[in-house]
Amino acid sequence: MRIAWFRPAATDDTDPLDDTAALIDELRPAHDIAVVTAHDAHDFVWQQHLRPRDLCVYELDDTRAHSFIWAYLLNYPGVLLLRSTELAHLRVPLQASRVTVASNEGGAELLRRMHPDIHVRVAPTGIAAIPPRRDTNGSARFAVFDRRTRGGDLVRRAMQRARDAGATFDEVRADAEAHMLAHCDVVIAPGWPPSRQAPAAVLAGMAAGKAVVTMEADATAVWPALDPQTWRPRGLAVTDQPIAVTIDPRDEEHSLMLAIRRLSSDAASRAQLGAAAYAWWQSHATPAHAAAAWMPLLEEAVRLSPPPRPDDWPPQFSEDGTTLTRTILSEFGLPTDTLARW
Repeated sequence: MRIAWFRPAATDDTDPLDDTAALIDELRPAHDIAVVTAHDAHDFVWQQHLRPRDLCVYELDDTRAHSFIWAYLLNYPGVLLLRSTELAHLRVPLQASRVTVASNEGGAELLRRMHPDIHVRVAPTGIAAIPPRRDTNGSARFAVFDRRTRGGDLVRRAMQRARDAGATFDEVRADAEAHMLAHCDVVIAPGWPPSRQAPAAVLAGMAAGKAVVTMEADATAVWPALDPQTWRPRGLAVTDQPIAVTIDPRDEEHSLMLAIRRLSSDAASRAQLGAAAYAWWQSHATPAHAAAAWMPLLEEAVRLSPPPRPDDWPPQFSEDGTTLTRTILSEFGLPTDTLARW
């Protein structure tokens, strides 16, 4: 199958947080995949006219870098890989797509309840293996992700409170995520605001065999996890080994401070969490797991007809860019049906 994969940047196999790069590598033996970014998207239209791709895949998030994708998604219906449910006019891309992909059952079920007429499928996020590397000397080292969001402010305050309470630890700072993951003992990725999928940094930490701390959310609610307030597993009758420490959003700063204090001084807990996280990643979150779920949904999507456009869409999404041309042609009594071919 010939696939056009729209995303804001080219895939980067050296970036441990680029789960799409690993997924496309797994799919390429079976499919011809061309990554389309904003830089070369303008060539897609004429290339599609001359030799159509069988299917388009769109990674969509609520960022400026993803904004160019909307125009193509609406006019070339395909597979929607939804990175966020906080999009304005979320109903529009859902109803414009043949299939929508969620990373977990909780997120998929929410979308089905909100929009029962759409096709939703689940495909886990797959993170490539990250060689573990640990130094045995010195204080515990924490690597913090989401530094530029509200989550970053939350971590800074919690770390200071932990230090004020006597905790001793270092914060790993590096110019690349791969270096941070290699040299840390604990990964903190709040994933703020809490979303419907686990932060890629958390899964990358698991792939590196690190203890991970993140927010309690839909995606993490099914994990066997520790509550930092009690240092006991969340839920009732939990028998699986905890794979993460999850923070209750209602007590985020205090709970994170407790997690930092405990993990900074308890090397045995760090090692136990890291080993359990790595085992869980091997069983659930490798690129092979992601590709195994994507293969049948791609085959399904290419067989589905493009959905009809609802009559009540916001007008900006129904506009095809030919309104002025049609108006001018009509003034001269000329036919406008030739525009349909474009």
